[in-house]
Amino acid sequence: MIRWVLETKWKPELILALTLFLLIGVIDLATGDWLRLSVTAFYTASLLFLRSLSYLTGVLLLAGSLMHLVIPLPPNFRDVVLALAVFGIATFTWRPWREINSIVAIISALIVIGNASFNTSLSSPELGVIELSETGRIVVFASGVFFAICLLAAAWLAGRLVQARYLQNQFQKNRKYSNAQQDELSLDLAEQAKRFEMAGDMNESAIQHISSVIVNAEAGLYTGKLDPSSGTRALDKILIEAKQAHAELRRLYETVNKGSLAASAPPTLESIKTLELDMREAGYNMSVIHTGTVSSLEGSMELAIYRIVLEALKNVRQHNPKGTSVTVELTWFESNLQLIIKDNGVEVVRKAAAADKGLPQTYDATDDLQSLLEKVVGPGITAMRERVESFGGSLEAQRAVGIGFTVSALFPIPSRNQD
Repeated sequence: MIRWVLETKWKPELILALTLFLLIGVIDLATGDWLRLSVTAFYTASLLFLRSLSYLTGVLLLAGSLMHLVIPLPPNFRDVVLALAVFGIATFTWRPWREINSIVAIISALIVIGNASFNTSLSSPELGVIELSETGRIVVFASGVFFAICLLAAAWLAGRLVQARYLQNQFQKNRKYSNAQQDELSLDLAEQAKRFEMAGDMNESAIQHISSVIVNAEAGLYTGKLDPSSGTRALDKILIEAKQAHAELRRLYETVNKGSLAASAPPTLESIKTLELDMREAGYNMSVIHTGTVSSLEGSMELAIYRIVLEALKNVRQHNPKGTSVTVELTWFESNLQLIIKDNGVEVVRKAAAADKGLPQTYDATDDLQSLLEKVVGPGITAMRERVESFGGSLEAQRAVGIGFTVSALFPIPSRNQD
């Protein structure tokens, strides 16, 4: 119940306020006193702003109590709304308005009780006594104050207890979830540790097989000069050891990558199109453009290009608002492939600011020069640059003043086969 109230805006307060207004207002209308209905309206309307615009809760409670000075009203069930308001304040209102509105509610209760005790315009029958002396009025006021403070204190404590219980339950749920996550991570780490231990053994075995390949190759070169037939036997041994080494390396790869989310087949250039759909679902506009004649590339180079695009898109989503447009351009030359990823995140922000505050802030040649001289650094950029440089290429990343960010990579590719 408390969770539903906290997660729903206005609806709970509106239901409570309307319900109380109808219940109490019917009685006020039955007496034909519209002024009393106005007091009820002030009290019940104060419940609408317990969480939002909390200061209005205190204002309306105080206004309702001051109406008692205008309309001679003795305390009745209508004033119980003050206790309900204190309960709601203690449960759903946060500092400092929780304390301020609680004090205002107490002051409002004292005004109501004081008016009923010392206002001579109130007749004795309305107070339920035959006649009140000055001492009697003081006794009534003191008794009323004591009763009101006890009632409001009980409402306050009940509200704080409900809030504390809810927060404790949420803490317990979060702790259970955190413990479950920690147990899962501990299990994953333990499994990964075992995998690395197995990988170490496999790696050692593979190294021994490769060492045997090298020894047999050297021996084959030496003996082949004396006895050509021995070279064939050496090749047989080399082939056997190479196959065993290959099998160990395959087992090593599968063990290290077990449990990962990577697909069985590595991503290719065609996989970049799947990222376009992901970006659009996230609220970004993405397009992939190929220019020139597409050539076949090594699988490792296609994987590197995919990883660079993926990292660049990750940066776009991290640093730019939704609605940003991203363009991935692959331009094919005779001996090079140029990859450009550019976005207009800064332009989107500037247009949004212009819609609220007028014209966007201008930029000049100094800004252009600064963007050219600025060296963009970061772990993501470094990883992208290292991927490109491993193929003998180069990567540049820079800001386009007033527009966004651009990443440009150049990959050398082998000469194309003429058809």
